[in-house]
Amino acid sequence: MKMHWEEHRSGTVLSIAGELLADDTDVLRRRCDERLEAGIRLVLDIRELDRIDSAGLEAMLWLHESIQRFGGQLRVVCGGGQPSAAMYVTHIDRKLAVHTSLEAAARSFAKGQAA
Repeated sequence: MKMHWEEHRSGTVLSIAGELLADDTDVLRRRCDERLEAGIRLVLDIRELDRIDSAGLEAMLWLHESIQRFGGQLRVVCGGGQPSAAMYVTHIDRKLAVHTSLEAAARSFAKGQAA
C-alpha cells in the first residue's frame, strides 16, 4: 500500500494505491490518527487501489466514524474495479459519500452535502 497526503484549500486528500488488505490497516489507522483534527475535510482517493479486502473496507468505515467524531467530513473518490465492486456488494457505498472525481468531492464540501 502506498499513501500520499496533499493539503488543498478545500480539504486534505489522502491517496491510496496498490492494495488495502488486513496487513495494511494498522498502518493506515496510525497515519490517519496522526492527522485527524477538529473539522477536517478529508477526501480518500482510492482510484489507484487495485484490491481491497474486508479489513480494508472496515478501515474505511473506521476512518469515516473517526472523522465524524472530530466534526469533520469524509468523501471517497473511487474508480472502478474490485474496490468499487467490493464497496457495492457490501453496501458501504451507501454509508459513505462516494464520488467519481476529486473535483466532485471538493464541490460537495462547498455545497455542504451530507455524507
